[in-house]
Amino acid sequence: MNDALEPARPRAVLDTNILLRLAVAPWSRTGRLLEQLRRRAFTLVTSEPLLEELAETSRKPRLARYVAAADFARFLKALRRRAVVVAGDFDDLDLVPGDPDDNAVIACALEGAAGYVVTDDRKHLLPLGVVRVAGYRPVHIVSAPAFLELLARPDV
Repeated sequence: MNDALEPARPRAVLDTNILLRLAVAPWSRTGRLLEQLRRRAFTLVTSEPLLEELAETSRKPRLARYVAAADFARFLKALRRRAVVVAGDFDDLDLVPGDPDDNAVIACALEGAAGYVVTDDRKHLLPLGVVRVAGYRPVHIVSAPAFLELLARPDV
């Protein structure tokens, strides 16, 4: 089929907390995102800084209880293959009050033209709802269940 005739897939950044859950518990409800990614129901967008944060987090002892280092390395490699990886050059944003580290997630979405950030961060990211920056498409901040519901809609 001609790519030009296929409907555009949603582009989404999966926050590190979601990616960690996918690595540790792929069978969970959130794990259904992996199935949707494999089916190419959406385009995963990530950045070098987010992948570095994920790799750094994977080396913490508390995570080692849940997933072996070799398995996590394979997970990261698979993410890189499936994702659109942007450089992460937007490092001067100040859009997330209370947690400057979360600016990297929003920056990734802007840089990668993603319409969604999927997160479990109820304190800093989810309350934002939609981030609007002049010259960029709006970025909708949603939970994993909300994004899965969106992907299930026939008009998406």
